Amino acid sequence: MTAVGFVGTRERCGAHTTRREFSPMTRPDRYDDTSDDAERFEREQLVRDHDCELRTDDLTESDARELIADLLEDDVVVAVPTEHVLVHAPTNAVFDNIVQLAVYHRGWEAGRDDEGGA
Repeated sequence: MTAVGFVGTRERCGAHTTRREFSPMTRPDRYDDTSDDAERFEREQLVRDHDCELRTDDLTESDARELIADLLEDDVVVAVPTEHVLVHAPTNAVFDNIVQLAVYHRGWEAGRDDEGGA
């Protein structure tokens, strides 16, 4: 004889015994408490926003201008004068700030170098 497990509650009503089973999707589970998800999400967003505010002191605006001028000559960056933006051609990322584009390109190159060496 095989033992069968039962998940649910039993309700007795006089002569009858009724079983009410919970499906796995509706079973009460203490690990599914999502009450603090919104707070955790908000904390993560604040950290991410704080990271965006940090300056890149290792790259001055004049250094960024030189790098972007070189990238424009090499057709790595394309200027869109009507929109006042610069497009990083290999990734199609759009920037309106020269320093941000220069930092992005440096990171992109570093990531590409890491992938090539692996």
